[in-house]
Amino acid sequence: MEWKKGVISGIVAGIVMLIIGSAFMMIPGVTEWYTEKFPDMVETTAMSIMMVGVVLIGIFMGLVYSVINSAIPGEGARKGLNYGIMVWLLAGLMWPIMMMGFAPAYLWIGELINGLITYSIAGAVLTIIYGKL
Repeated sequence: MEWKKGVISGIVAGIVMLIIGSAFMMIPGVTEWYTEKFPDMVETTAMSIMMVGVVLIGIFMGLVYSVINSAIPGEGARKGLNYGIMVWLLAGLMWPIMMMGFAPAYLWIGELINGLITYSIAGAVLTIIYGKL
């Protein structure tokens, strides 16, 4: 396990996830719905905590990758894409599935797509950075 490489590449992946997640929040109606359902989320402190949480998820992804990278099929960015999809299947589906009970369909479908894209790109970036370190 090369934990330093995992942490560094995980931080980069977390920042990528923040950027993609921020772009998703710009879709019309998404921010309004979240603001209405979770009014405390709008506070600066809550937003900061969520941003730190996303970077921590990236770091965790990097650490796990440093342990299991030899078992992931593929090479280079394709290996990272495979890893990102695995993470999405294990963790990224949880929120959209929970949303099915109380959110409009366009939101949870959007979260499904957003998660798949976010985790896939983050996995690819993580793998590329990990390989260069």
